[in-house]
Amino acid sequence: MLKVKIAKKESEQKDRVVESALGLFVETKAKIDELNKVLKEQKEVLVAKAKEILGDDEASTVTLSVDDDSVKITFGWDVKVDDEGKLQEILGERFDDLVTTNVVFKPDTKLRAMALEDDGLRECLVIKEKAPSVSVVK
Repeated sequence: MLKVKIAKKESEQKDRVVESALGLFVETKAKIDELNKVLKEQKEVLVAKAKEILGDDEASTVTLSVDDDSVKITFGWDVKVDDEGKLQEILGERFDDLVTTNVVFKPDTKLRAMALEDDGLRECLVIKEKAPSVSVVK
């Protein structure tokens, strides 16, 4: 029997197709989680070997191959501005050449609700439904 819970309200429905899909989803998700664990362990071994091979070399990519199997390990840096004022002071005129400035406008949930009722507001926004998220509850 399929148990349905919406907020605090619970009910039951009979739907063999959904019951089967739910069971297969949970089973498949467990297999994927286990495979991701194995994948992570193997990735750690490969990354460690790539770092060892690179040593002090400035290259950022290492390709490892055995027979027809190959993996490419790419290293990189994530650099963020921590103190904009000080960096601007140090770089001076070069600041705008070396730093990209992004302005992001992120509408509040309340604006979305208002836009659904106001055509003028709706014309200023792009409103798309997100893909549903499905996760296993333990």
